[in-house]
Amino acid sequence: MKKGKVIFHLIILISIVLLFFFLGKSSKITEEDLIGGEWVATAGYKNGKAEGEPVCTDYLMEGLEFKQDGVAYGGKLDEEFEYSVKYSEEGTKITFITKNSSYSYYIDKINKDEIGLVGALEFMHDDSCYFKRNK
Repeated sequence: MKKGKVIFHLIILISIVLLFFFLGKSSKITEEDLIGGEWVATAGYKNGKAEGEPVCTDYLMEGLEFKQDGVAYGGKLDEEFEYSVKYSEEGTKITFITKNSSYSYYIDKINKDEIGLVGALEFMHDDSCYFKRNK
């Protein structure tokens, strides 16, 4: 009977250790992940996959380059603007701030050269873009 309890507790302990290991390997995106190369919207982003046509704020879809200290460059605007990445229980949110507007998206890191954006505001829930990095 004691041997069964020990084995049971050992299995629980191993499960907890593995859970923390895999949680530590999450794909949480950082500013450093975004910097380098040009990001181009190639598709929409639905259920974690590239699907359909990209539907995002137009200045994001024509080439996006992230720089240091929360500055990005948009090809359509041909100017720099600000961005910020914030973490919450709902997910990781990126907000783009131009002279005239600001838009927020939930951002997923698919891998080091692919990200997905989904509109975070009520009126933007249908907006989604899948980006690939050109180096």
